[in-house]
Amino acid sequence: MANTDAPVLPQGQEPPYNPEAEQAVLAAMILDKDVLVDALARLRVEDFARVAHRNIFESIKELSDKHSPVDQITLADRLEARDQLQAVGGISYLVALANNSIAIYNWEHHLEIVRRYSLMRALIGAAHEIESLAFSPLDDTEEIVEKAEGHLLKVTEKRVESDFVRINELSRLAMEAIDEQAHSQTRILGVPSGFVDLDKELAGFRAGDLIILAARPGVGKSTLAMNFAVNSAKKGVTVAFFSLEMPSEQITQRIISAEASVNHWRMRTGDLSTDDWTKIIGACGELNDCELYIDDNPSLNLMQLRAKARRQMRDVEKDKGFIVIDYLQLMQTSRGRYEGQRAIEIGELTRGLKILAKELGVPIMVLSQLNRSIEGRDDKTPQLSDLKESGSIEQDADVVLFIDRPMSSKELESETAASAQGTPVNNATLYIGKNRNGATGRVKLIFDGPFVRFRNMVVVDEPAPAIYSDAPF
Repeated sequence: MANTDAPVLPQGQEPPYNPEAEQAVLAAMILDKDVLVDALARLRVEDFARVAHRNIFESIKELSDKHSPVDQITLADRLEARDQLQAVGGISYLVALANNSIAIYNWEHHLEIVRRYSLMRALIGAAHEIESLAFSPLDDTEEIVEKAEGHLLKVTEKRVESDFVRINELSRLAMEAIDEQAHSQTRILGVPSGFVDLDKELAGFRAGDLIILAARPGVGKSTLAMNFAVNSAKKGVTVAFFSLEMPSEQITQRIISAEASVNHWRMRTGDLSTDDWTKIIGACGELNDCELYIDDNPSLNLMQLRAKARRQMRDVEKDKGFIVIDYLQLMQTSRGRYEGQRAIEIGELTRGLKILAKELGVPIMVLSQLNRSIEGRDDKTPQLSDLKESGSIEQDADVVLFIDRPMSSKELESETAASAQGTPVNNATLYIGKNRNGATGRVKLIFDGPFVRFRNMVVVDEPAPAIYSDAPF
């Protein structure tokens, strides 16, 4: 045990630790950048029992903090600079870690093993300290109890870090935010949507908010989400778009069609004029300057998304990051964990995404399906109760947006009749069904099907339907 930093136990006993789990976690951090980011957020140096593993973990953290690549070469160089390379086992030990490719498959389970043993060692250490106090010559019992409580408190802090902040500090930060907004040239408090009337209602998508965008099939929720993503990216926002349904190539073609105002079907079939090509080249040139990233992994689960999002957003400034997920019902938590209990799994997903939004300080928009029951109603105006597995979605969301536009022949006939009264054909309504920080209501948009986009439409203010009162939820 000379190579461990753990409590000294009676002869014949060893402090609990699992060297294989420690090795596996370090190996996974070297092999996978996403694992590295997630592990650094969840582990501390003292969680490793072996001094060699602590030194390797510290070196990995230092490299990551400097945005340097982490591999056996850079790691060996860093350890050599700290005069620790030979002490950890030399370059051969680092190569052996990097060759343990299977470590990335169960790394999270191994990480929890490391944390569990770390907590057990801390408890043993506290118990020894308390035992020593009990045999001490101190006469003041209260002092002994107080010191014993202090040792146990250190263990508690290891498991749960305090998030309390005194009100004077919070009020100072609030005053600074209010003053900054008062002197701002815009009333948008977060990420701009690109739709004037929606930004007036929401003041932008706010950092830490979970936003649900829901609609019936085919109404255009993916299209509107893409529009939101591109609009905000063009304003200097870093956007991570996770598509579990549509390949990145199709998404890109739709975005180009919308930005170039070129008919999407003609673009897909190659039936393009010289003018079309000019527009496409111009749109691509403008898009090339955007910090818009697309991930089209169809089997993405919550753990993978969390790791990728942390990596993509870790250097993003406040109000300069935005995550879009298309869509919720295609996501998974862990395989087989809630077999036959999809509602519980959806609840874990929405809660996990809300926590991630707060952790990263960015708004996260998640697309969602609606229950089929809406199709059987004469009034197809979407409501919160129409959300599929609605309980957890409605509870965790800060903002719920519903898209509605005519789809059936009956609805289209009604819309055509309305157009004779001056209402534009292809109008769409974006209902704000829930707004935790403001009022609900509705926003009118125009749907440009051939160009795969929604557009602003300035309309005269009109009262919202009864189910969407102006009172916040």
